[in-house]
Amino acid sequence: MTNSSKAGTVGLVLILTLANILAFVDRQVISLLVDPIRATFGVTDIEIGLLQGLAFALLFAVFGLPAGRAVDTWNRKSVLVIGIAVWTVATTTSGLVGSFAGLFAARVFVGVGEATLAPAAYSMIADKCDEGTLGRALSIYQSGIFIGSAIAYVGGGALLTAATDRGPLLLPFVGALLPWQQVFLAVGLPGVLMVLLVARIDDPPRRARAAPPDLSTVFEYLWIHRGAYLWLTVAMAAFGSLGYGLNAWAPAAAVRTFGLSPEVVGRGLGIAVLGGSLTGIILAGLIADSLAVRHGGHMRLVVLIAAGCATPPIALWAAYAGSPEKALVAVFALFALAAAPFSAGVAALQALAPGNMRGQISALYYASALVVAIVVGPALPPVLASNLFGGDRSIGVALGWSTAALATVAVVLVFLAIPRYRASLKDGHQWTAGDELSAMK
Repeated sequence: MTNSSKAGTVGLVLILTLANILAFVDRQVISLLVDPIRATFGVTDIEIGLLQGLAFALLFAVFGLPAGRAVDTWNRKSVLVIGIAVWTVATTTSGLVGSFAGLFAARVFVGVGEATLAPAAYSMIADKCDEGTLGRALSIYQSGIFIGSAIAYVGGGALLTAATDRGPLLLPFVGALLPWQQVFLAVGLPGVLMVLLVARIDDPPRRARAAPPDLSTVFEYLWIHRGAYLWLTVAMAAFGSLGYGLNAWAPAAAVRTFGLSPEVVGRGLGIAVLGGSLTGIILAGLIADSLAVRHGGHMRLVVLIAAGCATPPIALWAAYAGSPEKALVAVFALFALAAAPFSAGVAALQALAPGNMRGQISALYYASALVVAIVVGPALPPVLASNLFGGDRSIGVALGWSTAALATVAVVLVFLAIPRYRASLKDGHQWTAGDELSAMK
């Protein structure tokens, strides 16, 4: 790879990472606003869980498939610019609505816009990188999840505190905005700058020689390799669920368990998310790349198993920690472990997908694994708290047990995926090399 080519790759990955950071600021800041939204609209934790999960996932899944098709057939930069514009408007609108139904609808359209991001970014990065650098490039891009979450915690907590001290903000034609509404407005507006920045990148040349297949051919490929895709996708859904659960409920758990302010919680969790998650995702990407080059691509799945096995005891330690300091140490480790699948697992999926259908397969993955995670992750802890652990104030204990259970399920599923993945990985390479349907039969 020449210096200019390396610079182009680095530039592309960094800009896409910035887009991912912004997406997760917009997506995650709501977790710090749980109690103010409850107070405004008089809703329950379960309804808030649905707002954080189901609302986002509803059209995220529906629009994911056409977004993936557009990524494989249209200019990927243009698809991404449209998506960022949609979620920017929707996030800003979240701060202007006056009803829970209006907020729910706005979060639905955040999901519509963000449905374009991962298929476009995965496809562009995979066309820019080789086997030895794909994992680390994806780990940098995926680190945007955690940088964005950290910014949402730290910045969102500071914004909420400042807005609360200031009181309602009067805007022409809008009226008075409550503090939590002001936070949505503040994090939504930078999307305008992101649209302008992404509009300046170039869509990299596609490696696949063949034209993108229609959806029926994609489903035929997935059906032939259903063993690998099914177990790995469901495993990633379990890993994703525990990650989304932690992000959704760790702030409320800290506030209710230890009586801390949102600003203090946001600062502490911001450090845990940023330090722990970046450590986990970058190390997992580097280790997975090294193992894949030396021993085969299926070794990326071993990284998932290691992370999953370490998660349950730490999750239960966090659930029953007697002080905020002990809980923070445990949560730091949990975020590191929860981050590992977002580099090693995603790289394993990308390595399995033929280049000319990578966008559609990525969209199908998001329409299944991550939509399940987005719905189950935020919804499971309050359901457990209400039915098994004594109500809203036990959300921290419920979060610990749900995290441990989901990690255990994920490990079992990855074990089932490994032999099927090894066989399918060879077939996927033959397809990419030959670009003919016969290569997968």
